[in-house]
Amino acid sequence: MEINDTIVPEDFVRHLDKKVSGMLSRVETSEVYRIASDPNSDSRLVANIIKYILLEVFSYGPHVTEATFTAIGGFPKNRPDLMRPMILHDISEVDHGEMALQDFIKLGGNEAWARSRRITPVSFAMAATCRMLAQLENPFSYLGYMYLFECLTPILTERGQTFLTAKGFPAAARKFIDVHATEDIAHADALAKLVARVVRDYPDAASAIDYGFDCFAAVYPLPIWESALQQARTELTRL
Repeated sequence: MEINDTIVPEDFVRHLDKKVSGMLSRVETSEVYRIASDPNSDSRLVANIIKYILLEVFSYGPHVTEATFTAIGGFPKNRPDLMRPMILHDISEVDHGEMALQDFIKLGGNEAWARSRRITPVSFAMAATCRMLAQLENPFSYLGYMYLFECLTPILTERGQTFLTAKGFPAAARKFIDVHATEDIAHADALAKLVARVVRDYPDAASAIDYGFDCFAAVYPLPIWESALQQARTELTRL
């Protein structure tokens, strides 16, 4: 689809949804997804993968939150109606990195190490992408990375609940997954409506949002997951 100033807002949202579906297809063919969904996979490996994904969430989460506040601050100042819902949405996500850390700890992770270690290169790249989009691009471009984030997460976490239950994954360490399996459904719906409003009122925002989506898709989620898989395997070889 050609993205230009004449695109119909609802068509643009469908275009983004198609791109989310494309990313989901890529995820489904990844090694991490295959391991998590395979009933015969080593449950220890699956638990370790989740543990290190949660650690990455803790690492990049604050950066995404700060980048999002920066982007919203660049919205037209005569449009508090656009700023307010997204600020409230960002506030609701502020502590999710800490939520992920608590589950990481329950899976045997070391809190002191997690808080003091240097951020991994994959999380650095993901965080930097969000910060660069927020600081240097059209501020509406952040809606592109947020769209992929909010639309993909509830699908994957809901599936994850099924996979992990079959593996006997500890329920006490599943708060982050369980919250996002339900909470982000409403977030995705609200975001789709907001994107349509923005594109209707600011037609040039469509190309910026599309660009933000593509930049984010280059760094999330597969590079994060692949790094977590490598860390999980490395830990198991030490046992």
